[in-house]
Amino acid sequence: MIGRPGNWFFILPWIAFIPWYGMLITMLICWAAQGHPIYWFMHEYQFPVYISDVGATNLRPLFISCAGWQGLGYVLSVASEYFQRSGRWPGFLRKNHDYTREEYHQTILDQKFLMPPYYTKHERNLIFAAVVIGGLGEVALLMCTIFSTALYHHVHLSMVGVFVVLMFFSICCQVAQYWMMGRQYALFHPLSKSTRNSTEGLKWYQIDGYKYNKFIISAICKVLWLVGAVVWAICFAAIKDNSKSSCFEWLLAFWFGVLFMIISCDFYLGGRYMHSKYFHQIEQINGFYKYDENSTECSDSNMEVVSTEEKLDDARSEMSSH
Repeated sequence: MIGRPGNWFFILPWIAFIPWYGMLITMLICWAAQGHPIYWFMHEYQFPVYISDVGATNLRPLFISCAGWQGLGYVLSVASEYFQRSGRWPGFLRKNHDYTREEYHQTILDQKFLMPPYYTKHERNLIFAAVVIGGLGEVALLMCTIFSTALYHHVHLSMVGVFVVLMFFSICCQVAQYWMMGRQYALFHPLSKSTRNSTEGLKWYQIDGYKYNKFIISAICKVLWLVGAVVWAICFAAIKDNSKSSCFEWLLAFWFGVLFMIISCDFYLGGRYMHSKYFHQIEQINGFYKYDENSTECSDSNMEVVSTEEKLDDARSEMSSH
């Protein structure tokens, strides 16, 4: 059973990409209803035509508005992750949180976060970079729709290239952020058997503790998405057959919506962290985000050590009396 969301930020990515899907479907329907025409600015037959070809016709206002809406939605989605993890929007940088194992649980209990806060300034900076780079990339996409392929072909292609490159780096920043948080969270997770306080001493690809946590899984999903996007983008750019190339462009455009779904899942799972089956145990585990029984075992072992020392003291006292 799906639990009630911790907050409603997970809806934001859906608001962003559903109009984008609506635009793509509308373009396909209109082009099919017109009888699969070859437009006046095209030089040869192809099936299907490029998205930009349909967007250069009377559907240009739809193309511009939906691309701009999607771009705004992407930037707000990434920026809202920054807000949920820090309590402030990007650009309002204040004291950096660099948590240790002993104080992180107390920080979550004492402060109000909509999602688990980042661990170091590096994750914070990666989210900030993803917002800035993604914002510039989305501006390039908007320019791509404004400078239509029919009237400004070379400018249009240049903006497409800028959009693809910048979005690639923006998503790489998100992958790196989740990977770094996942490596640290693996040490704090209740199922972790690690005794480490930080990831220092580990190589960037090494994980100690509970490896299959929500951050690591999200990073892997984003990597898989990115691999697919890169492959299809290369096919779109490298294949000389316009019909095949346009197929990969449409595929890439629909694939873009999957990224928003992944972000929405991140927000939903992150927003419910206070409702997890482990969160209520934080106050009972003496500064460590671990199971109660782990703390009990530690307490029992400490009691055994104390009782052993008491027996030794008694033995020494008896020997001295003799």
